[in-house]
Amino acid sequence: MDEFELRSLLAAVAVMLGHTDRYLLADMRHTVIDDVLVNFVHDAQRDPKRLILHFDMGELPEDGPLLALASLMQLNLLSGSKTTGVFALDPQAVRLVYAVHFFEPHRRPALATVNALREHVQKAKAALTLMNAAIAEQSQAPPPAQQLA
Repeated sequence: MDEFELRSLLAAVAVMLGHTDRYLLADMRHTVIDDVLVNFVHDAQRDPKRLILHFDMGELPEDGPLLALASLMQLNLLSGSKTTGVFALDPQAVRLVYAVHFFEPHRRPALATVNALREHVQKAKAALTLMNAAIAEQSQAPPPAQQLA
């Protein structure tokens, strides 16, 4: 996928999403879909056939950060594939992201791409709900019993 094909795809996606400026997505490489920030990453030199999507899931929770990461890693183990999405931590921004790879997205109809984007947004939201439930459950659990020496 060359730059022209990518820009054409992103312009078509922008129209399907109802954006007023069809080229803004192609220029900025990010948008908000159903209240979730989505970043579009394309490296024409290293991997011209792949479009990487980062769905921003928010900041790493201050209360229970290890539990949050552990619950997302469990979801990674269950899915087992980067094409279905991988939950990760952006260490520079300390933000949780759901990363998905689309291969040759310019070969599919824009509507199919938009539908896939919306499905992945829902997966990111569901994972966030599960993670927050695990943190809440852990915070309400009684502390572990102390052993007498």
